[in-house]
Amino acid sequence: MILSFIKTPLTGDAWEEWCDACYRIRYQSDNYQKIPAAYRGDAGIEGYTQTGIVYQCYCPEREYNDDELYEHQRDKLTKDINKLVDQIYKQRLKDLGVPTIKQWHYVVPFYKDNRLLQHATAKRNEILRGKSGKPKEYDHLDDNFVIVIKVAEDFKVEFSKIIRETITDTKLNVVVKSFDTIPWDKCPSEKVHNIQRKIKAVMNPVNDDDEDFKDVVGAYVAYYIKGIEVLRMLQADFPEIYEHIYTLERACKSEVSLKTKMNQDRSLNMSIFNEILGEFEQKLSLEFDKYFTTSSIMELKHDMVGAWLADCPMEFRRG
Repeated sequence: MILSFIKTPLTGDAWEEWCDACYRIRYQSDNYQKIPAAYRGDAGIEGYTQTGIVYQCYCPEREYNDDELYEHQRDKLTKDINKLVDQIYKQRLKDLGVPTIKQWHYVVPFYKDNRLLQHATAKRNEILRGKSGKPKEYDHLDDNFVIVIKVAEDFKVEFSKIIRETITDTKLNVVVKSFDTIPWDKCPSEKVHNIQRKIKAVMNPVNDDDEDFKDVVGAYVAYYIKGIEVLRMLQADFPEIYEHIYTLERACKSEVSLKTKMNQDRSLNMSIFNEILGEFEQKLSLEFDKYFTTSSIMELKHDMVGAWLADCPMEFRRG
């Protein structure tokens, strides 16, 4: 879910800013217009396009259970859609230059109850019945007027662009919750063996029973598993940023492979490993500081090094 990457607390004001930025990007060619609320309110909508789309956004004030969330979202939808057919608000919309309305978008971070869809359909049918009976009172609405519920996932492209172009100060948080136990069962045995073998070469001399050795191996097994999930989520929700990361990782991977394979002195393994960590973190920070939190940069570094240890690129001389 795209919102899981957003570190900034999602307040009502923050959600309104996100929505405005998303609509401004998606509908700029349709002459999107934001309606400021400073003078006489916002006329019951946040903004509109010249193609007949208007929208209203809503973000819950706190964490609700599923029933409470539905009730708050339903009540807000009802309140705002009723404004749309109120004659005072209708005149206000016309004064602002809002064209005949074809779509009314209700934009929420997410919803969990399909009753919200049913309620939106019921309100649309109610409006269409009113338009049929009193066409002049509803002449600001199109004959095929629809209510559309939009969520954050509908704006993946816009969210990604906002983050990449730093339109806001928001940074992505990709830190995955630490595992209570090392997920050995999720890591193929050959990958675990590779990590063990390479860490042993770095920590040389060390035996299999050494607690520090086992802790380091366990940490990189966990990073390897977490890295797969982090990159999968980024690829799905922020494809442009994922491609940027992928390109850098491929380049660094080749450099790491050459650097470790050309080393002839095993006593330098630890020094080279630490050097690789430092250089890679520096490159990640240089490329992605505007996208990610500091903790996320650290997570990405270890996740990808975990992959290098589990796969072939990073090889240390053992003898």
